[in-house]
Amino acid sequence: MVRSVPVRLAVAAILGMVFPGACAGGAPGADAFPTTIRSEPGHCQLADGAPGDCPPDRCAPGDGVAPDAAPMPWPEPYGGMVPDPAGRGLSTASCASSSCHGGPRGGNHASHTFAATTWVATDPHAGAYETLFEPRSVRMARLLGIGPPHTERQCLVCHSVQEAAPDPLPPAVLADGAGCASCHGDATGWLEAHSQADWKRLSAAEKRAVGFRDLSGPLGRARECARCHVGDADHDMHHDHVAAGHPRLLFELAQLQRRWPRHWDPRGRAETEPDFQARSWAVGQAVALEAAATLLAARASRAAAAVKTGAPTRWPEYTEFDCQACHRDLTRAEALTDAAPLPRRLPPGTPGWQPWFVTGSGLLDAGLATPSSADGAELAGQVSALRANLAREWLAIDAARIERIAAEARGVVRGARRTAETLAAAPDIRVVADGGRLDRLAATDPRLWRSWDAAVQMTLALEADRRGGPATLGVQHPGDRSHPLDRLRESLLYPLGFDAPVGFDPERFHQRRADVP
Repeated sequence: MVRSVPVRLAVAAILGMVFPGACAGGAPGADAFPTTIRSEPGHCQLADGAPGDCPPDRCAPGDGVAPDAAPMPWPEPYGGMVPDPAGRGLSTASCASSSCHGGPRGGNHASHTFAATTWVATDPHAGAYETLFEPRSVRMARLLGIGPPHTERQCLVCHSVQEAAPDPLPPAVLADGAGCASCHGDATGWLEAHSQADWKRLSAAEKRAVGFRDLSGPLGRARECARCHVGDADHDMHHDHVAAGHPRLLFELAQLQRRWPRHWDPRGRAETEPDFQARSWAVGQAVALEAAATLLAARASRAAAAVKTGAPTRWPEYTEFDCQACHRDLTRAEALTDAAPLPRRLPPGTPGWQPWFVTGSGLLDAGLATPSSADGAELAGQVSALRANLAREWLAIDAARIERIAAEARGVVRGARRTAETLAAAPDIRVVADGGRLDRLAATDPRLWRSWDAAVQMTLALEADRRGGPATLGVQHPGDRSHPLDRLRESLLYPLGFDAPVGFDPERFHQRRADVP
């Protein structure tokens, strides 16, 4: 296995783990990032090592770079959040003045007056652009054969607010990372209006008409997050990126909301509802499937068009499939005692489509979230048909076959969208992840439900059930990890230094799951 600290971090983030020895940044999991000592250009930069891996005889702090390490590009000096006419509605500077959202933090101030202050200090999105200067990002760009990552639009669309502007933005705006406009929208049409008393009297549709994105509930939040954390036609993180070192994209809304810092006051908002955690989990799973199917449809449509013209095509796109179908230990005999009928069961040797999103939505189909509807049953059938079609056609470089996959993916998009909107509009959402339901679900397709992806999704469903209710103040971290649910979650982390769930034992996982009260 190839050593891959970033992939472990992605897994740690979705599982909500916090490693000991946190760095000064304080963000969940930040201490596990490879150390980069760069107090000024030319100082020690650990090219690919974890903390402490720098050989003292080759690269000591302050003595320059390792002899065989390529110099890292250095960003232009950042003089603070200075407004720039080219990106006034996109820059965090438009929001972060001390008289708006950038005031001092304090209990005697309304939280919106220091929202930007909190965000800059605690939210990982604030460092998204800076990530592009880290050694692993530079190495990825070199392997991909592209320019410096901080200049590449394919990187900047998620690591900054560049996606909202057709022309390159100035460095002072890009340096804000995935800033306010990344989630709330380009403020050009509403920057002044939203500071007026009349703003609160506008409907969501009226605000949306001027470019403001509604993030008041789980549905709007999930759809905004999914653009980068799942992907779409304009945010396509494909297999070349993963092979070069980009972490796999794993998205589950409820867990991320629990673990990531909040820079707004939850009082009077969706967070105070008694079903907030359950609703976030249920709606988030449906939206994640919608986004995954949307991305598949876009990829398949592009591939079919390329095949028709004889142009080079990226098909099959391997990030659409189960990573462990290929990246696996081939020295162990595998016992597949699967008696389930096709099309729910895939033939041995066939990579399954998106096990993370299929199992997440499958938990919805199994009735873990109530109320359920006919939409859920119909969606399950659509997903099953798409998986079966991909199992037959995944290697076919034929325009008609690829177009059928795109059409089926669009059907899943419509079904997942209806399910998400039905759940978002329901007066009350409950999640009941009891052992009997999970056992029956695992028996329907043992190959799928014995996967690491399925194990993590089951664990997150247990979290939504056992630790549901309204949001709590602050950021939740597992305490002493003495609770069976905390130990179950921790057991699913990738082993340190590996980019795969090496040693994952499904039998052991289900035994531990049975111990969760």
